[in-house]
Amino acid sequence: MKELFSEYGVKARLFPALLCVPPFLLLKHFAVDPFIDPSLMKLWVVAAGDVSLAAVLMYLLSQINRFVSKTLFEARAEFPTTRMLLPSCKDVSDEFRQKIDQRVRADFHLSLPTPADESASVENAKTRIMEVVSLIINKVGKGKLLLQHNIEYGFMRNFIGGAVVAFTTSFIGVLLFRFVATNKTAFVTAVVLMGIYALPIVFSRSILANYSKAYALILFREYVGEK
Repeated sequence: MKELFSEYGVKARLFPALLCVPPFLLLKHFAVDPFIDPSLMKLWVVAAGDVSLAAVLMYLLSQINRFVSKTLFEARAEFPTTRMLLPSCKDVSDEFRQKIDQRVRADFHLSLPTPADESASVENAKTRIMEVVSLIINKVGKGKLLLQHNIEYGFMRNFIGGAVVAFTTSFIGVLLFRFVATNKTAFVTAVVLMGIYALPIVFSRSILANYSKAYALILFREYVGEK
């Protein structure tokens, strides 16, 4: 729970969760509230119910969104922090990669894969890099610039994961308000929400590629520049 309310937790996990709450509130207002005793539907009761529901949903979605995003949109073996340190990758210069390798040898008594290592087994080379990168991350710690990029990437990744959940919920609303509990206002709202949440899903690959690459570059620059 403490981690959830850290700077990263609030900005990269709770904020994306909050943005994915509307479809659930839509279902509550138009599919659940009409069946509640009118005597209980006082303004303060409705407001309190919405706030309580939003709080619970934010917590649940912060967990679900992270799981969905990691499962569907994040392959650690293809993450820039792994891919950029392969000898065949040209996103960083050979000289810069050599500096990273020198620091890794000095700090951890390990080394980055050579071209021969990569040719022999790409998967093993990636595994070695992932092991080294985890040590680099622990070594660098939470520098301000690195933390900012980590938050930005985490926000986008978790929001895209949440968009999958919110899109699905909105689609359920479209079907419900079109064929079961017919309501034109709710139906149109659900359709609009589907369109909104579809956008980050459609552009997820390019969005995450840009943010993850920026994070990787900052991580390696801070590591090489660290004294």
